[in-house]
Order: sequence, then structure tokens, then C-alpha cells
Amino acid sequence: MKPLRLSLPPLLWILPVLVLHAGFFFIGFFHWMLVAGLIFSVAFMRPRAEWPAWFLLFGCVSMLQYFVVSWLTFGTLGGSYAAQGPLLLLIGNWVHPLFPMAGAALVQKQGIRPDNAHTLRGMSLLHLSAVLVAALFTLRDFWYIFSEGMVGDVRQGRIVDMQPIVLPDSAHVLLNFGLSHFMGAFVGIILVFPVALWLLVPKNHAGSKRIINSALIYLYLIPLALLLGNVVDANPEAGLANMLQILLLAAVVVFSFLHGWRGAALSVLTVSIMIAVNDHLRGNAGNLLELQLFVAVMGSMALLFGASVDELKLSENALQSDKGRLQKALAALADSTRRSMHSEELERKRLARELHDDMGQILTAMQAQISVSQQPDGEADRRANTQSLERLTQKMGASLKSVVNALTPDELNQLGLYAAITYGSPAQLCEVSHIGYQVDLQGNSLLLDELDPLTNLAAYRIVQESVSNAVKYALCSNIQIRLRVGMRDDKILLFLSITDDGIGLKSLGQITHGFHSIRDRAMALNGVLHVHNLPGVRVHALLRQ
Repeated sequence: MKPLRLSLPPLLWILPVLVLHAGFFFIGFFHWMLVAGLIFSVAFMRPRAEWPAWFLLFGCVSMLQYFVVSWLTFGTLGGSYAAQGPLLLLIGNWVHPLFPMAGAALVQKQGIRPDNAHTLRGMSLLHLSAVLVAALFTLRDFWYIFSEGMVGDVRQGRIVDMQPIVLPDSAHVLLNFGLSHFMGAFVGIILVFPVALWLLVPKNHAGSKRIINSALIYLYLIPLALLLGNVVDANPEAGLANMLQILLLAAVVVFSFLHGWRGAALSVLTVSIMIAVNDHLRGNAGNLLELQLFVAVMGSMALLFGASVDELKLSENALQSDKGRLQKALAALADSTRRSMHSEELERKRLARELHDDMGQILTAMQAQISVSQQPDGEADRRANTQSLERLTQKMGASLKSVVNALTPDELNQLGLYAAITYGSPAQLCEVSHIGYQVDLQGNSLLLDELDPLTNLAAYRIVQESVSNAVKYALCSNIQIRLRVGMRDDKILLFLSITDDGIGLKSLGQITHGFHSIRDRAMALNGVLHVHNLPGVRVHALLRQ
């Protein structure tokens, strides 16, 4: 096992976290346990090497807040909890940071990182982890109150609504306490973590300005929410509270649909701020469990729905991109087919012209020579006629060989692909031109013997055309050929790289026809060809068989 390397968090992280920790604690309450979300976010975003330092930091801050709450509530640093001994102090404060850290570790163990936490799978695992962390916090808080024998709550740094635990009379109070603290920790995580994920991961910043501008409509909902809340207080039968919740839920759904998980995070946070402001202004927002349940369900559904919408949009964009590439490939294939037909017709005409000009002239000369040889001449004339016929026959053979070699290189058939490239016409052309020429073979060379004639011919022509272009236009001093052959998915892959150290191409139009020809050969074999205009020219071709 590798030893754990410890490191200290940067000061740029420590100061904002401390400020947020203090703010969440003193302006918040257990029904929105934002501190749990803060610790969870820090543990998820920062390296494991910093976790011991963060644990000590959060533990010390929790101890400090414990003493502040005791002082504000009871006027002493220990408060009424001092009689319970160090065990309660340990469970109440030093165990506090462990729960969110354990939740973050659980999510990370499933392969979720900051760059993919916004996906549907990442958000789903976030919710499961939040449920686990909330359950651990609830068990801790039950241990806390049963050790004290009193049940209460903390608001703005003070313990309020304290009452003794008397079973079974306190069962309803304990049930409300457990549910409230469970949903408070759950809501705290799903409120803080998505916002942290948005702000701290650079790839999530794209489009943020558009989302913020669109969210300004929520500024008009805040006074409306407070006004309706006061109306509900005055007339509980009015049913406006339910109407308000439906309107807010509809707004969250619409915003999540338009802007994905970031829209969900922002809209749920805005609604939570409305409820929190209303609670603090009025002292009690009514049924806290109902509000918690509303925010928890709304937040969970909105985040999952927003993540689903984002994945659908990504799938749609990928589909459109694939469609565009397919259309380009079809257009390129159509162009390749047209060029092939045109090249084939030109090749036919060229061969017909060569056969007519060269072979026709030779046959005519041979016929004339045969006619002359039939005349009764001397031995010397017959010998001269015979020698002339031999020369014409040799010329006919050379011309025929040239035509056949244009169709299928003879050296490729006799030597094989590697030897033909290494010692054949491309190497001879470089030798005549005083250009350095090097061929490297990589991979499983035995697979070269399994290449079919079409693949061999395409590879040879690609090298031949590329070397010819380099010699004619590049003003280079060295040309390097690299062949790599391998097997993947029961297919033989042949990779060709032709590189020169010349001046490069000012315009690919110089040799457009040649590149079109070798690109068409690659496409015909389900391959690809790329030409890079560097200080020299690099031709990459991948052929599949």
C-alpha cells in the first residue's frame, strides 16, 4: 500500500470555508443544515491528502461553536452539557465532520468525480449519499438529546424550545425531532453541493450568464411569497399556501427544463431562501416538517430532472454531430465515387492512347519489317532484318510491361509490401534525387502476409504518391516512412506515416489530384487519411481489413 501523503489546504480555501461555516451556523437552523452540505462539498472537491487537516479544522470550529451556543444559551462555556463528560462532547462535535466526509468518500468510490458529478448517475448517488449522511446525523442527535434528557433545537446560536424527555408523552416530539433533523441534513447537502459543483468546476461555467439573467424573474417572487405567507397567517382557510407551493414547484420544473441541473440548483436555492427569510422574519413558518418535505422532494426531483434534461440535450447534440459527420462522409464518398469514375475513364483513355501510339507503331514497324524480310535478299540483309525485329519485340515488351505496371506494380507482386516500399520505386526515386529515405516497420510483421491485394496496392500507392509529391514539391532532404500493423476486433489495421522535412505546402491545391487519389483509396478500404501541413508535410493513413 502506498503511504498517505498529508498536505495542508490552501489559505484561499480555508478562509471562505470558515466564513461560510460561521454564516451557515448562526443564520441557519437544523431544519436547513447547510454546514453538512459545506463539509460534504469540501471533502468531495479537495484531495484526500487534505482530509485530516479539514477534519481537524471542522472539529475545532464545531467545538468553538459548541462553547458559543452554551454561552449564549446558559451563560457558561460548558452549559448544562458539561456534566455529561467528554463522551458527549466527542460525539457531539468531533464526530460531526466524519459523516459528510464518509458520504463524499462513498460517492467517490463509485467513480464519481467533480467532472462527472452533474450527470444523472452522479446526482442519483449524491441523493443516496445524502440519505446516509442524514441518517448518521439523526442518530448522533438522538444520542445527544437522550444523554442530556432534554430535547430542543438551535436557532441563531441559541438552544430554544427545550423540554424534558418523558416517554411515552414525548414520542410525538421525538418523532418530529428525528424527521426534522434527518430532512435538514438531507436538504443541506442537496442545496449546497450542486451550487459548489457549479461554481468550483470550470467546465460548468459555460452558459452561466444566460442562466443568471433568466433567473432574475425570481426577484419578483420573494416579496410575493412573504405577502402570501402573511395572508395565510391572517386567514388559514384561504388555501393560498398550497397555491404558492404549486406555483413555486411549477417555476422550479420549468427552470430545470430550460437550464438543466444548474437551473434546478438555482431555483431550489431561491425557493429555500424565500422560506428561510419568511421563517426568520415571522419567527415560525408554520409546519416546518411540511416545508422541509416540500423542499426535499422538490429539490431531489428538480436535480434529477435537470440532470436528465442535460443528458438528453447532450445525446441530442451528439446525435446531430454524428448526423453531420455522416452527411459529410456520404458527401465525401459521393465525391470519391465521382472522382474514381472520372479517374477510371481517364485511365482507360490513357491506356488506349498508349496502346494505340506505342504498340500500334511497333506493330506497324514489325509488319513492314516482315514484308521486307520476305524479299529475296542476301544473308546480311536477313540478319539485319532479324535484329531489327528483335529490337522491336523488346520495345513492345517494355511498353507492355509499362502498361501492366501502371495497373499493378510488378515489384509489389514479386517482393511484397514492405520490400517494395523499402527497395522499390519510391526508394529508387529518392536515391536518384539524393534524398535520404528510411522505412520503419512496427507491430506484428507477420500480419503483412495476410493483407489482401487491394490493401497492399492501396498502401503502396499511398506511399508512392506521397514520396513523389515530396520529391517534386517539398525541397526536402529526408523522407521517413513508418508502417505499423496490428489486429483489433478481428480486423487488421495498417497505419502509414509519410513525413518529410521540407518547406511544407503553401497550398494543398498544388497536389490536389494526388491527395484526392490516395484519400479515395483509403476511403475505399474503410480507412481514413489526414494531411498535416507542418514545417514539412506529414501524411497519415489508416487502412482496415
